Amino acid sequence: MISKQCPYEQCDGTGWMIIQDDKGICYMKECRCRYDRQIINKIQSAKVPIEFIDATVSSFKTDIYKMQESQEKAAIAKKIAIKYVENYEKFKDWGKGLYLFSRTKGSGKTRLAVSILNSLIKKYDVRGFYTPDLLNEIKNRFNDSNHSAYEIIQQFTEAQLLVIDDFGVEKTTDWSEEILTKIINDRMNYKRPTIITSNIEVNQLSEKYRAGRIESRIEKVTLPVPLPDENVRSYLAQQENERIAEFISSF
Repeated sequence: MISKQCPYEQCDGTGWMIIQDDKGICYMKECRCRYDRQIINKIQSAKVPIEFIDATVSSFKTDIYKMQESQEKAAIAKKIAIKYVENYEKFKDWGKGLYLFSRTKGSGKTRLAVSILNSLIKKYDVRGFYTPDLLNEIKNRFNDSNHSAYEIIQQFTEAQLLVIDDFGVEKTTDWSEEILTKIINDRMNYKRPTIITSNIEVNQLSEKYRAGRIESRIEKVTLPVPLPDENVRSYLAQQENERIAEFISSF
């Protein structure tokens, strides 16, 4: 029986179709909706924020930026992201990720980084992980767990693809620099790609991390990709509020 629970209207909502061949023999066939649910579960397991669940590199909008220079820079970043997804196996062999940076908050860095993660999960079944606050997440696990330091950071060092958002916003201490160096170094040694977003350019990281070990390692494991210094998050919020106001006024 076909159910509306299946968006393709091909199964009863269980994710399986009963097919009958020319000889009258029935067999079970997986429906596309089952595959879609598996992908969504994997994306959710990667801790992707709800607002970016459906984000893809192809849907990354460059015309939302107001300045022509920003649109051109965003178009280049989008092209690099698409090429990265298309050629992920090569980048993985090289142990190369991307370093998306812009001095401006809300410039689209997170959206593009998560879009890459989503696309890699869908295309290559990558076991990825997104973290918007890496060090605080590690601290919380130390406080709530009896596991060793190695076990706690293992998820971050061993993920096939790690997306670290807002790198460099935390207060720098000897402990934080040691933990970050450990994670990046392990990922570098085992060629596990890392995608990083930051408000700091790579060549300025040593100004924050004085030991100097983080900057050189990130230079090694990522390709720097600049995004526009323009706050598109604000534009999107304005558009959303305008749509809501229009909806309310329609009553």
